[in-house]
Amino acid sequence: MKKYLNHILALIITLSGLSSCSDKDEPSPIPEEPEVNGYCLMMYISGGDKEHDLIFAESIRQATDATGDDVSATVLFKASGKGEGDQHNGVRRYTAQDGVMTEDGTFTPGDDFAIYNPGELTEFIRWSAEKYPNRHYILVIGGHGSHFSPYNDLKEQETPPSTRATLYDSYHRMTSAQLGDALRQSGQHMDAVIFNSCEQGNIELLAELEGTADLMLGSPFVIPDLAYDYTSLVNDLRQGRSVEETLTLTAHRAMNLWQEFHNQEVVGLAVVVSRIGNLTPLWEVLRETIDKMSNSMQDVNYTTDAPAKYGQTYGEGYLRALHSKVSHDLDDFFQTIRPYYSLDLVDFLHAAYVESGNMRLASYINRLDEVLSDIVVTHRQTNGKHDFLYTAYTNTSDYQADVREQYRKCRFEQLTGWCDFYENLMSYGHELSDGRGLVLTPIAERIIGDWELIESFRKEGGKWVLNDNDDDYILKYSLRPNGDFFMVSSIDDETDLSLNKWGDVNDDEHTLKILDEELEVYQLTENIMVLVNTLPNMKYKMRFQRIATDEKTLAERMVGKWSLSKRYAKANGVWTEITGDYPLECWSEFTENGVFTTYTRWPAEEWKNDNMWWYVNESTGVVTYYVPGERKERYYRISLENNDNSMVMYYSEDFNPELEEQTTTEYKDVLVREN
Repeated sequence: MKKYLNHILALIITLSGLSSCSDKDEPSPIPEEPEVNGYCLMMYISGGDKEHDLIFAESIRQATDATGDDVSATVLFKASGKGEGDQHNGVRRYTAQDGVMTEDGTFTPGDDFAIYNPGELTEFIRWSAEKYPNRHYILVIGGHGSHFSPYNDLKEQETPPSTRATLYDSYHRMTSAQLGDALRQSGQHMDAVIFNSCEQGNIELLAELEGTADLMLGSPFVIPDLAYDYTSLVNDLRQGRSVEETLTLTAHRAMNLWQEFHNQEVVGLAVVVSRIGNLTPLWEVLRETIDKMSNSMQDVNYTTDAPAKYGQTYGEGYLRALHSKVSHDLDDFFQTIRPYYSLDLVDFLHAAYVESGNMRLASYINRLDEVLSDIVVTHRQTNGKHDFLYTAYTNTSDYQADVREQYRKCRFEQLTGWCDFYENLMSYGHELSDGRGLVLTPIAERIIGDWELIESFRKEGGKWVLNDNDDDYILKYSLRPNGDFFMVSSIDDETDLSLNKWGDVNDDEHTLKILDEELEVYQLTENIMVLVNTLPNMKYKMRFQRIATDEKTLAERMVGKWSLSKRYAKANGVWTEITGDYPLECWSEFTENGVFTTYTRWPAEEWKNDNMWWYVNESTGVVTYYVPGERKERYYRISLENNDNSMVMYYSEDFNPELEEQTTTEYKDVLVREN
């Protein structure tokens, strides 16, 4: 029996071993990927103000009303809190299916819900995917957008950014870097991201969102409140169109309607659909193109093809291209709404090629176009052109070292070297000839006299750009042998005076100081003076013409001490001299430093006001002045007579220069100039 049991035990062990080996040899079954079925539109929206609370609510209604069993929607909407009623207050979360929107009663956001917090967006995406699993996902970001700013659009923010884009909430915004992180942290790949917010078409944003979605729809310009037709967008998906085809149709439908704004000369608009899954080829060709341009600035152009200039360096051509693309054409209303401190990068590179005549760039630019043909699904503008695709940050007026250091942290710069190239191009521009001319010495002797500003320039993109001063703008410098610097400013016929110092002349370096600022003397002849002021972030050039010393403004002619001679009051339209209660002493003194003093003494009292700042209208004679400690401006009117030796001062108890007739008693003082 024992022997029999041993045989049984051995058989069991053997069978167990065979079974174990068999299990090891067979591959583990691979779980099947769940079938992706249908779509989910995720709408993450911040109202920002009471008007857009209602506008975004309508966009949400359009999208959710069109949903079916195959296209659902989720919504997180934060109202602005800037109006009365539920439509302007609170944060709510919804699901939508078959045209019915249902509020999520389990959602308790609290009073301090920060929709700009990337963690909140991550949680919303995860919640949406749980509600509607195994779908194609399209994320809509709705809010007030703005252009890229290196100070406020990076990850490393100690405080919420205050100038930027994606989502606006109580003066806070989510940065594009934070947006990219929020999408990655969600663990959910998007089929598309749609920006229902302005100026979300910069190339820095593309770099931050790369790989988070297959497609992106946005605009480098502002967009109208009407934005996109969400009803048609959802219907396109329900009719079996792909996400790419749907976004293309959405962009075209939008532009067909936006064009009406352009037709009415209201605003210019642009829209782009891009493939952003893998942008490596774009970064590679941009890096190579930028490096080639950076290393060829000193090379000389030999082509005679305009607009390139024979014999100029390639760098000069790059600068002309930069200037043409950075400068706003304010006469073109399409451009008045484009972001400042930006240019279309692709358009600039094309312009740099033809402006420089650098034929070695041809292969790079052509390859860039080939890469973009795979990235850009569609691109339309209301002006019919195609020169605003992806804007890149520039700041020719404030491109300081700390800005550059901030910009170097952004992913686009790290991939392409754009900032370094831009900095090198600016430096090259400043090294170019600044149009220096003959400087007569000794400067301290030659500069004495009266000079009128005839034109001024700012250095932008390595080029002197004329400032648009009105024709009635006057600036006169008087440099005196005693070191006094007298300045007369007149804008819109309002003239004021100031008195300061000049000196510290260096004939070797062609410099002098005015108002403690060192200026370079670029040109000094008998009748022309050109001064340049170099600031940390900008360079200004001023061109003056010598004027006769007897050419004086009304304000200059008023300078001096004036004593009361006679006083009149108007009654029934007739001026009558006042003799009673006449002061023992009464005078006004106007000075070149732009202030004046009045003094009146009677037998029992005296009255004096010192250091009252004043200016005068050259045409009307109306003097505007401010009593120290008061913000309210006061007025009276003067005229100079008797070869500027008599001043007639007109005033009333409530003088208003805009009134043609006075409602209270008018007075007239006749003052004579003291020698």
